[in-house]
Amino acid sequence: MKALFLVNARSGPRRRHGIEALIRDTCGHLEHDIVACGQKEELDEIVARAERDGVDVVYAVGGDGTVHETAKRLIGRDVALGVVPAGSENGFARQLGLPMNLRASMQSCRGGRIVTIDTARVNGMPFLATMGVGFDAAIAEAFANAGTRGLRTYVRVGLREIRRFHAEEYEIEVDGARQTRRAFVVAVANAAHYGNNARIAPLASLQDGVLDVVVVDEVSIVQAAALLPRLFRGTIDKSRHVTIVQGKRIEIHRPSAGAAHLDGEPVSLPARLSVEIVPRSLRVLIPDTMERI
Repeated sequence: MKALFLVNARSGPRRRHGIEALIRDTCGHLEHDIVACGQKEELDEIVARAERDGVDVVYAVGGDGTVHETAKRLIGRDVALGVVPAGSENGFARQLGLPMNLRASMQSCRGGRIVTIDTARVNGMPFLATMGVGFDAAIAEAFANAGTRGLRTYVRVGLREIRRFHAEEYEIEVDGARQTRRAFVVAVANAAHYGNNARIAPLASLQDGVLDVVVVDEVSIVQAAALLPRLFRGTIDKSRHVTIVQGKRIEIHRPSAGAAHLDGEPVSLPARLSVEIVPRSLRVLIPDTMERI
């Protein structure tokens, strides 16, 4: 197997060089190259060159942002996505069942097991795991600007934002069935995980051909705080404030354009959102022992 490891060049020279040394030590059985990538615009040519050179797996070495930017360029290609979870949240790596220890993560995939998964897109923009509007979009934007990462920052930002967030009214259509809801969060999930083991759609699968539409009703600050432990225990679907339905085509109409997120990365999107599943569109390297993703 021939592999290319894409390392986030902004992770700091000392940390990056440590990761590169670990890759060389752990993956000596592979024919591989390591490339430090500083700007996401560089990825187009890097991925195209990898395909021309007969690379089998392009590893995204970093967090969910690195994975998102790498993966969307591999959709529809024969080259598979590999993940080395070197970020702070690592939601997609957790969905794949990868250990959070870097060496163990790379060793878990020594068998070269590749499966094909679904991806999704909103208004033509691809995403892997989740997209959303409402409070989680506000959190994504605030978290991106927080300066530090990790679970502690996520919780601190969440507690701050919840005091000033206001629910909105959404018209939601899932495979032709329409409803109007005043919601705290509307999330569309191809995978269970946000990051840090927070699971917004606990039963979502990357290979079932459908998306999980999660609606969290308008809640008080106290009720919202009570949902947080459920998010990390994987039981948010049991709350009376949460509804989850599955579908292949979703239309979301909100009062105005504004904040949203794709795989945790903040973006600004129009008032009307068209979301659809893209079945069996991305090849992914997974741990040898993993069964359901």
